Amino acid sequence: MGQTTDQIASEIDRTRDDLKANLEELETRMKAVTDWRRQFEKRPGALLAAALVGGAVLSAMMGKR
Repeated sequence: MGQTTDQIASEIDRTRDDLKANLEELETRMKAVTDWRRQFEKRPGALLAAALVGGAVLSAMMGKR
């Protein structure tokens, strides 16, 4: 036989709770990844190099008129 209405509602609630937990974890990870201050503390050389390269590219694109 099929599932009862209560079983289906219970399964939907569990799935909703799982999705909520996954979304909260994803949000936490995204905040950590996009926090430039934390990234700078971890890898100052890489961020300084990226800024230097980015500045050079922008300068090359806009420098000659």
